[in-house]
Amino acid sequence: MTGRPEPLVIRPPSEWRSLLVRITRGCNWNRCRFCGIYPAMGQPDFSCRSLAEICRDIDLLTGRHSRFETAFFGDADPLAAGMEIFTGAARYLRRRMPVQRLTCYGRISTLYRLGPANIRLLAEAGLNRIHVGLESGSDEVLRFQRKGQSAEMVARVAGWLKAAGIELSCYVLLGLGGRDLWQRHVTATARLINRIEPGFVRIRRLWLHGRNEEGGCPLWREVRTGIFVEQDPEGTVREVELLLELLEPLETFFACDHANNYIRVSGLLREDRQEMLAEVRAFLALPPEQRQAHYTMVGSRI
Repeated sequence: MTGRPEPLVIRPPSEWRSLLVRITRGCNWNRCRFCGIYPAMGQPDFSCRSLAEICRDIDLLTGRHSRFETAFFGDADPLAAGMEIFTGAARYLRRRMPVQRLTCYGRISTLYRLGPANIRLLAEAGLNRIHVGLESGSDEVLRFQRKGQSAEMVARVAGWLKAAGIELSCYVLLGLGGRDLWQRHVTATARLINRIEPGFVRIRRLWLHGRNEEGGCPLWREVRTGIFVEQDPEGTVREVELLLELLEPLETFFACDHANNYIRVSGLLREDRQEMLAEVRAFLALPPEQRQAHYTMVGSRI
């Protein structure tokens, strides 16, 4: 036992000011072709921490930091630790520090298994927002990428969360359909977002780690054999353009809020969709050499 709390591996960029509390280690699914990032970052296995360990870390964190307004529970799917551990940690944290918002990552499949009654209990315990990897609204793309969820599962879970008063923050992966399925990927994703009306849509670009390494991203095998043809930089910007064209004026905040995005627009779809679309089109109207220089400058990163 040390006097230091156990750190997370990954957190959303939007949670950079949050108190970070680790509930689970690694990813309990670890099968997505496009990911494998937890093993790559030294966390190959999944495990759950005990409530006593978590509460000890909360004591350490709140003893050192007394003015956090938000808190985040990780790693990839802390809800997999079970209702008793998760709600116990949430209630204990809120007793120790009255944060305004408590958020976590969550797999759609885990939330689907929990069902509406347990989701209401999560809200009662103080959970305000869940970050989920929607990735795509296309079942074809989701099956190929072995995501372990369907568009219908997402829609049901979104309804349960909304009824419980928990905000939904969805991540969409540009390039997940490759060059062959990109239009189906984007069209189905827009259709699903229009249906569920999440609080946030956060855009990410597919980034495959370990291009020249053993044990890299599982999707590399399909890239090398030609089964999956990676989307090019310009294609991912075209995907943002099509997505904004198809999305309705929702009360949803749309954000390209990560350094790996080639185009970084953000705003409320109800008010700012046309302005964001105009910005994307203005970029695409730049001379080809200027656009290419921009893609090279941004590069690839996690």
